[in-house]
Amino acid sequence: MSEITINVIKIFTLGATGFIVAFLLSPILTNFLYKHKLWKKEVRQKAIDGGSLSYFQKFHSEGEVNIPRFGGLLIWVTVLILTFLFFFLAQIFDIAWIKKLNFLSRSQTWLPLFTLISASLLGFVDDFLQVKGRGKYIGGGLSLKKRLILVALIGLIGAWWFYSKLDWNSINIPGNGDINIGIWYIPIFVIVMLAVYSGGVIDGLDGLAGGAFASIFAAFAGISLFLGQVDIAAFCAVILGSLLAFLWYNIPPARFYMGETGVMGLCATLTV
Repeated sequence: MSEITINVIKIFTLGATGFIVAFLLSPILTNFLYKHKLWKKEVRQKAIDGGSLSYFQKFHSEGEVNIPRFGGLLIWVTVLILTFLFFFLAQIFDIAWIKKLNFLSRSQTWLPLFTLISASLLGFVDDFLQVKGRGKYIGGGLSLKKRLILVALIGLIGAWWFYSKLDWNSINIPGNGDINIGIWYIPIFVIVMLAVYSGGVIDGLDGLAGGAFASIFAAFAGISLFLGQVDIAAFCAVILGSLLAFLWYNIPPARFYMGETGVMGLCATLTV
């Protein structure tokens, strides 16, 4: 069996496993969220600029106060479980196929995993503040300034890792090739992460965020495989599998929304 065939089997196996694990966790998460009523208690009244949200209230008022947040837990918890499950199994058992399924590697997945978990935990705190009606932001939770600062900090750590540990200091311009930008790689990396995070506004509509992220991570998995970065492809496949399970419960009528614990983690991970 060729190496490419083995790698494709690895990626599809991990993606399918991610779907199964997330699907099995979904009823547990759903029951917990509804039991503790982890949704917003009031409909958002104002936009960021202070204007009214008449259309938002018309189409989203019911979902805002009846559908739980924290659906993103399903995604990053599944990734965390499978990452360390196959890592420890590979250390315990000297079996080739088990070792092959281990996709935790310093050169490829340490940073994406750190980014996913740290940003998701930050989003979890924000979601918790929102459902408790705390915080100074228009919809509750962390203020926009604090969110941007914390996301930028995560981006700064990621940029430093790429620049100092992986020796990345250039960007590729299509048709022009690589351009060495030196230390400027770090601030540009942070700006890109903030720009990607701004796309998180798509959460809150049934199936929209999950569908968009699923398409993106499917593409990233294919690109990574084509470039020979099999562990990153496997990492993306696990996220994709968990997103498909999330979508099963997020399509109309949604049982829960992704929340900042999903959006923030996935947006940050896309950058790295």
